[in-house]
Amino acid sequence: MYETITTNIMVNNVKETIKFYVENLGFQKVLSVPEDGDILNFAILSKDKISIMFQEKENLIEEYPTLNIRDIVPTFTLFITVDNVKALYDELKEKVQIAKELHQTFYGQDEFAIFDNNGNILTISC
Repeated sequence: MYETITTNIMVNNVKETIKFYVENLGFQKVLSVPEDGDILNFAILSKDKISIMFQEKENLIEEYPTLNIRDIVPTFTLFITVDNVKALYDELKEKVQIAKELHQTFYGQDEFAIFDNNGNILTISC
């Protein structure tokens, strides 16, 4: 029986990605491989009930050769629910690049979207 799903996102620089998620979104590093250093191969970050894994491009391609691509081009969005979307929007709007301004969707949710440091779109909704 399925219990959880956690995304593992290919990135060029795990250390820079950790910095973006920690400084802008309040995530905490759970672990990284190696634990410290200038070049990190892998990391798990978490905040509240959310966990995200990030893996350095060459390291992930070594594990899964079919992922060998020239450039990392985002092809997905992450959908994150929060309890106060307006407060988070106000906190982030001057710190990160907004992909879509705060608005009400056709399905009645208030949401906005941002780009992370890798160009991935994070849709944040309440």
